[in-house]
Amino acid sequence: MLPVTQEPDAPTDGLRSRKKEKTRRAIEDAALDLFAEQGYESTTVDAIAERAEVSKATFFRYFATKGEVVFGEVGDHYDGLRTAIVERPPHEDDVTAVRHAVQRDWTRTLDPDRTVRQARAASTSPLLRGLSFDLGMKWQTAISTAVAERHGLTAPDRRCWLVAGVSFAVLSNAVNAWIQEGARGDLVKAINHSFDLVSDVGHAIGSSD
Repeated sequence: MLPVTQEPDAPTDGLRSRKKEKTRRAIEDAALDLFAEQGYESTTVDAIAERAEVSKATFFRYFATKGEVVFGEVGDHYDGLRTAIVERPPHEDDVTAVRHAVQRDWTRTLDPDRTVRQARAASTSPLLRGLSFDLGMKWQTAISTAVAERHGLTAPDRRCWLVAGVSFAVLSNAVNAWIQEGARGDLVKAINHSFDLVSDVGHAIGSSD
């Protein structure tokens, strides 16, 4: 997400924010641990609250559902990513613009350990895999809308959607391969490598025409 200039928090507000973030993290960690241990479907909100040492009411102050614990914060980045793509220099081709925007906006928010835990949690549940698919579609919608804006279009056309689909496939391929290889190495480098591979494929296709 793009940095936003704001007035510094008052000491009390800053402390309150840190406490809220600590509680949110405790709930997320407890839930992800339980999902890994016994599966998403078998894990209750009561069990998550007990593991996190909070009340059930506190859980629902932070998350509306169990699924939000896994993917709840992802949606916060859509607007920032869209803006980052639109603001890329006009001389860049669309895939390059998306790549640089992802590097600038999305990868800097990555928590590799949490990415692995989210993926493992999703693998335990058809519902979570469905939520992951829905989030992927929202991600592609944000990209296709941004690409349309770069070209002065009022709505994404087929080319915009293709750019979004290719970009999402590159990102998914990189993350999945990184996890399958034991989550070793730098995830950001793995994503850049996947974009390099797509560029190589594009050049190969172009040279065969």
